[in-house]
Amino acid sequence: IVPIMLSLITQKDCGLSKMAYNAVYDAMEYIAYNEDGSPKNDFRVENYGNRSVAECTEEEKETIYDHVPIKGYTDVVGEENLYYFAYNSFGDMYEIVDELEELIEKAKKDTGKDKVNLLPISLGGAVSVAYVGEHPQGEDINKIVLVVPAADGSEIVGKIMLGQLDYSDAGLYRNMFTKLVGEDNYTGWLINIGIRVLPKKVVIGLLDGVASGLADSALARVTTMWGLVPSSMYDELAEKYLVKGTKFAEDVERFHNAQINYKKNLKNYAANGVKIYDICGYGLELYSLIDSDSNSDKIIHSASTSLGATFSKVNEKLPKGYTQKAYKDTNFISPDGQVDASTCAFPYTTWFFGNQDHEKLARNDVVISLAMKLLIVKEMDVFTTVEYPQFNGHRNTRDLKKYIAEAEKVDLSTLSPEDSERLSKALADAKAILATTIVIEGKEEAAEAELYDALAEIGVYEKKNTAKDDALLFVCKTASELLYYFFGPRGFGEAKAA
Repeated sequence: IVPIMLSLITQKDCGLSKMAYNAVYDAMEYIAYNEDGSPKNDFRVENYGNRSVAECTEEEKETIYDHVPIKGYTDVVGEENLYYFAYNSFGDMYEIVDELEELIEKAKKDTGKDKVNLLPISLGGAVSVAYVGEHPQGEDINKIVLVVPAADGSEIVGKIMLGQLDYSDAGLYRNMFTKLVGEDNYTGWLINIGIRVLPKKVVIGLLDGVASGLADSALARVTTMWGLVPSSMYDELAEKYLVKGTKFAEDVERFHNAQINYKKNLKNYAANGVKIYDICGYGLELYSLIDSDSNSDKIIHSASTSLGATFSKVNEKLPKGYTQKAYKDTNFISPDGQVDASTCAFPYTTWFFGNQDHEKLARNDVVISLAMKLLIVKEMDVFTTVEYPQFNGHRNTRDLKKYIAEAEKVDLSTLSPEDSERLSKALADAKAILATTIVIEGKEEAAEAELYDALAEIGVYEKKNTAKDDALLFVCKTASELLYYFFGPRGFGEAKAA
């Protein structure tokens, strides 16, 4: 409290940045590892004891299907053929690989199969990098379906560790907090105003303290977090953080070598008959903590998740006159002009979803159904299944499915003819959306809104009233923007720059 009060009174950094650093460091240091590779604290993630989903309790199954909604897959192959690999996201990468190897052997023994399918998602993509590095021929693998994999890290993690946050005028006073919280949420705009109680230099010091505390504890001292470092940033970060000759540094370097050889190793897998598939998102800015124009799914830059596809800068198109780099006889340029898929490791088996938010991927029913189909069907590519084009769109059907379930419970005979007709049509339209796999922008949102309104009309839900939030958003956004354009990028107590 004292550093905060003194900094507000004096308009100087009176220990505020140090306080922020220590607070974050102390909060996160418990997950860090020592230089000898041992954890500072021994804690374990609740896993499923190398059991198939069929052997799990109903509560465990609910958790598994909530994390990865592929109940449709087990409906086809049986829960005895699905194993959910839970691991410590802030753990020892090679201990995780050992545990994965054990699970693979157990699954092979239980099912009588000599190979397994892998479905690595997000950070699981980095785990697959380490696993493939240890098994470059893929002797135990039948197919790999990668879903938004952190195959070459995330620019966000790398730049936070490098201390490269976006402190430009617009970055700090317009974009960082609004885009982090959401531009349709008044909170971010309110923060833009609130940080002006301190001078710009003090705000930057505070944010640097937070970022450095996070980097020095949870990021730089955990091997799985090094799995999120882009290979291009490794040398600089290794020089900054790693102590040569220690086991921790050796494990990190071991992963880096696996990372730079990942695509080559996967091509070895393919040459040995392993099917490799990839699903990724693009078209969105990386969270605005950092200064980047890379195309992304908000969390991971798309060049990483796609294993090397070429992208335009975010919110732009590929340069005028751009020509496809490889496979000249087949079109791999996206209709929106943002993607050249010909340069990715597996252009014939990589699918792209435009404007797909990384954190909302599991809510896109098309992504989930595609992943399940890739697991079930013996072989397919982007040209053999017209219902899953290589370039598709995003949608979030989580709430739509919930509203459909509620609508199906309604006894239409209890409604007026008008309400019954409206609900029936809205329900039919909603179900029609779920029957499609080619996304048409805006259709899901419209069907969801109409079904909700039809249910609200008969009392199943409250009618939405966003007037208060809309008013708060308007006031906060307007005040923030007026301050930026007329007062400038500075604290309330700072003199205007000459």
